[in-house]
Amino acid sequence: MFDPNADAAPVNPLPQVVILLALLIGAPEIVFQLGEAGIIGGPQGGSWRNVIANRYGFSNFAMFVMWDTGQFPFDGMIRFVTYMFVHVNFVGTLFSLVFVLALGKFVGERMSSLSVLVIYLGSGIIGAFLQALINGPASAMLGASAPSFGLIGALSWILFSQQRASGETGLKAFRLISQLGVFLAVMAYVFGSNGWVDCVVGFGVGFPLCAFLRPVEGRGVDFWLERLRSR
Repeated sequence: MFDPNADAAPVNPLPQVVILLALLIGAPEIVFQLGEAGIIGGPQGGSWRNVIANRYGFSNFAMFVMWDTGQFPFDGMIRFVTYMFVHVNFVGTLFSLVFVLALGKFVGERMSSLSVLVIYLGSGIIGAFLQALINGPASAMLGASAPSFGLIGALSWILFSQQRASGETGLKAFRLISQLGVFLAVMAYVFGSNGWVDCVVGFGVGFPLCAFLRPVEGRGVDFWLERLRSR
């Protein structure tokens, strides 16, 4: 029997914006690994990660200096974005890639590419600012924890709005973040790390951002525009 879907891909392709984000996360790590292995860069290759982290990582101290002086140079402001694509080690990069690919695919299949990008970058930028206020000037920030948890916030809102539309309470939508929250609490207790702050602020930004961009099931910002016109 003829099957019209016989030539279809076995899995749904990833949204292009998700592929772009994965490349931006993975490409620097490939360079760092090649440098650390001595394949490229010579004797300096092994120090590239530290050099790039110092140059493009987010510095809480630098943010407070900009705030106090009222001067916001480009090389300071760009760190609000670049820190998301530089990681402490290979394992951190791997975890970020898994989160972005899995969560980005889910969110990207239900929202526009621009919306996914806004949620990812918005969670990272606002999350960096908020964690600096919480942790103070002595801390710094590297990696995609905040924007990844922003995508978890987006996923949670999408599930919540779907469940509410079908008459459910919507509480099941928070199962993933609650499980991750327990894991982060245990890790913070065992290792004394404050990295959980990055994750919490990322989720706290991603959830309302997605609620604004996709306020109800199947609707986008046009929902708000119609509300404004009706007033």
